[in-house]
Amino acid sequence: MSQAVVSESFEHTGTSGVSHEGGREFEYRPVPVSAPVSLILGLCSAMSLLTVAGVPVAFFGLVIGAAALLKIARSGGEFGGRKLAIAGLTLSTLFFVTGIGKQAYAYATEVPEGYARTNFTYDIAKKGFVQKNGVGAFHDDVAALDGQKIFLKGYMYPTNQTRNIQEFIFCKDSGECCFGGQPALTDMILVRMGEGQTVDYFQGLISVAGTFHLNASGGGADLSPVYSLDATHWAISSSAF
Repeated sequence: MSQAVVSESFEHTGTSGVSHEGGREFEYRPVPVSAPVSLILGLCSAMSLLTVAGVPVAFFGLVIGAAALLKIARSGGEFGGRKLAIAGLTLSTLFFVTGIGKQAYAYATEVPEGYARTNFTYDIAKKGFVQKNGVGAFHDDVAALDGQKIFLKGYMYPTNQTRNIQEFIFCKDSGECCFGGQPALTDMILVRMGEGQTVDYFQGLISVAGTFHLNASGGGADLSPVYSLDATHWAISSSAF
């Protein structure tokens, strides 16, 4: 092949070129980094089937894959890697939709029948106490929950006991406000498991359901919650919300 033919091919494809192998010609084109990155993210986004942390990975892979395809399409044939970008975009989209759907289904079905979903932070903790005739009292909204069957999410306060726990302190979060010291009275609930029921300590988000009560006492470790829950259900949270 003459030098003129090689030169003409470079002019047509920009940074791409022509190579010779076994007397045959084949054209090669550079691949933008975003194309293989989108494929890697697409493969990694499969973890959205196991954890909500995979959902943002899938979303990021979706964006990168779309950007790679757009760059390739606008290059006028200068860049290759279209199949890589399509594969990455397809995988990321699939796992993004599947991950979101899995979380939505778990959220819609996780509350036991007969129990009302209650947000620990906004429906209990942030209500705080109020003054009535100069005396501290429970907020009316919290008082209305007394004796009600509710479903809550939160975290187990760590103690020396990790197995066969019959009662434990249940906190609204695992941040420094709770586990860095003494939780506020309204940020914790004493959970008592039913007769014959025990649980093992779990560090992550859990869900509990039971009958809510005011004026609880005790709790161990010098913690004295003003709320308690006679629990009938305990589980590792099936959704992240």
